[in-house]
Amino acid sequence: MGVQRFIASNSREAMRQVRSALGDEVLILSNRAVEGGVEIIAMPEQAHEQALAGLDPSAAQASPAAAAMPEPAATPTVETLEALNRRLLDDVRALLHDNAASSRAGSPSLTASLHRRLIQAGFSASLADDLLQDPPEELRDEPPESPAVEAWLLRQLRSRLTWLEDEDALFADGGVFALVGPTGVGKTTTTAKLASRYVMRHGPKEVALVTTDSYRIGAAEQLRIYARLLGTEVHALEEDGDLGELVARLTQPRRALLSRSAGKKLTVIDTVGMSQRDQRLVGEIARLAEGPAPARRVLVLNAASHGDTLAQVIEAWQQASLDAGEPLWGCILTKLDEAARLGSVLDVVMRHRLKLCYVSRGQRVPEDLERVEADALLTEALSLAGNSPFDELRETEALPLPRARQQALSRGVLRQGGALETTLGTLRQHNLGMALLEQVWHRANRVGAASGDFARLMDDMTQQRLVASSRTSHALYWSKSGNVSGVDRAMPLVSLDHHGMPQPLAWPRHRLPAGQRGQLEWARPLGVGWHLFAQLPDVPELEGLDSQGQGWLASVTGNRRLRHAGEWLALSQAMALGESVGKWTVRHQGRAADLHVTRLETSISQRRQDHHALPVVAWHGEVRDRDDGRRLASRYWLGTAQAGFDAASRLPSAFAGDALPGMTRQADRILIDRGLATHDGEQRWHLAAMLAALALRLSEEEQAWAMDVRASLSGIAQRRCGRRPKALLEALMDTLSAHAALARAGMVTSADVAVAA
Repeated sequence: MGVQRFIASNSREAMRQVRSALGDEVLILSNRAVEGGVEIIAMPEQAHEQALAGLDPSAAQASPAAAAMPEPAATPTVETLEALNRRLLDDVRALLHDNAASSRAGSPSLTASLHRRLIQAGFSASLADDLLQDPPEELRDEPPESPAVEAWLLRQLRSRLTWLEDEDALFADGGVFALVGPTGVGKTTTTAKLASRYVMRHGPKEVALVTTDSYRIGAAEQLRIYARLLGTEVHALEEDGDLGELVARLTQPRRALLSRSAGKKLTVIDTVGMSQRDQRLVGEIARLAEGPAPARRVLVLNAASHGDTLAQVIEAWQQASLDAGEPLWGCILTKLDEAARLGSVLDVVMRHRLKLCYVSRGQRVPEDLERVEADALLTEALSLAGNSPFDELRETEALPLPRARQQALSRGVLRQGGALETTLGTLRQHNLGMALLEQVWHRANRVGAASGDFARLMDDMTQQRLVASSRTSHALYWSKSGNVSGVDRAMPLVSLDHHGMPQPLAWPRHRLPAGQRGQLEWARPLGVGWHLFAQLPDVPELEGLDSQGQGWLASVTGNRRLRHAGEWLALSQAMALGESVGKWTVRHQGRAADLHVTRLETSISQRRQDHHALPVVAWHGEVRDRDDGRRLASRYWLGTAQAGFDAASRLPSAFAGDALPGMTRQADRILIDRGLATHDGEQRWHLAAMLAALALRLSEEEQAWAMDVRASLSGIAQRRCGRRPKALLEALMDTLSAHAALARAGMVTSADVAVAA
């Protein structure tokens, strides 16, 4: 088949080798980073065409004269494509096998083995990737099961775990501890176990047990039984009881003249169990902060729970604890004897930087509460690794990300032509500029593509013609005028659909006329229905938009000054006078949340001394957790006051648009890492903005077509993308690369787009 592998110190040198060996007409099968540089796997396009002809029975029977005549390319049969795919896969696999066998570094096999072991022990892929980024040079020739590798892996895990090292100092200092957590995790038993460890050292007189659980039948009686066995005081508090007053009485008693009684050295509170989604959680945690001796909150976690559930529990209790004034003091793991794997619970404890105080393995008091021995606990966690029918670990997911992505892409290129066509067709149907993005991507991937071709496709007139020919209404996103943080470039303008969702169509800011007025005049021929500004334009420009009947919405800060009811107020103050208009669904940090919107009719002026003011509508959006109602984020906007412009329904899109500059920066870095469009940084940045807009829309869009595309992208890229923008961004790149390769091979047709001459 003529498949060859090229390795060089950088992409430029690798491509020079490709052109030197195979010419300009080549098919790139793989482009990835390897130790010491870049590896490209390629084959001549002519060899590919010959393979197609050789696999077609009709071609074998044709006469030499007929074969010499130029004929339109016949559509390959299913059998032809399957045979070609098998041969391509065999060649690529052989190259990968030779590469692994000939490499002395040993890092891929070591890393892959350790990665698989961590995943099978229950640790997350993100932690595994983080741990295995850069194994020591001294270990790269060691087998994964060697003592040296085992010791290194334990050190990496231990460095991420914080635990209680001095129990004696803890008991010497004493204090008030409240065990908090969901129902059924063993808080009552753990309360007794913790108190018993103190009693064995210092006796029962200085210990008091308290329960606030008035919901669970028998909860108070269970704690009383433990208290009688230990010889300690026990107090049951009713739901409306004053916990602060009780704790104060226990820790700072009023002394009689001849009394020698002192306060309790250790008070342990057994709290009511609550779901992480229970809206009463915040109030219950705040209750623990009352009184002269606020309780240190210790979260009790069931080690047998799923990792995602544990993460939600920690996040909910940590936020509630922070709202009450202090973070969680630590955590205790229970039911280790019931857990099939310990990696999940240790992973979330590490990621949330909780101090691990004790672990519990049974019901016996006090025997089954143990101090944390970090090395022994981590060794036990690794020893529980094994295959499970519930694992979603696949061959590529057990590999480091670059190799997994490369193997997934090869499967996408060779097996999923139909899925590619369907997915891209759906994207073209719902996204203005998608066909242009495909053409741009094909040029960026093509070896020897002229820079002029790329620039011609990205020409302003090309995009303006696409917009002008569109029968759907649309809007424009205007970023801040300065450079994007971390990049020496300004964010391009991005096309939005009528509702404000981004589309893969962008215009570089530096090519626009100077000044706000000139830029808005430039945009008039585009037929823009409304504008979304990340930075409020000057008042005269806003008046101009109002006079032209164009709607607008601009993001502002809460300290923006405006005129309201004859007073000069900060926007955050004025919004207290606004009216609630409802709530909309948004996504915050990957999860669905509610955007509660408040509206206020007011006015702004360019300067405080100006007598003329522009009527506007001010908007305040508060993002709240859908389960417990806690506030997650807050945004302010100003918008046009002209009738007929529905700003409220566009606020969720405006909220999502805040991520566009960061997504574009991320897309630009991924393009660089993949060695794509590296010949011109300006054009690469333009392409990155188009990709970022499409990925962000896919992550935010609620319509059924977007759900189908997200599922298809996950299948093509062979990894779960969900609604994570970065994962969707990389899957889009994989899909476009696969389609470009198949288009060059003649297996699919590329999208046509009108290009300016």
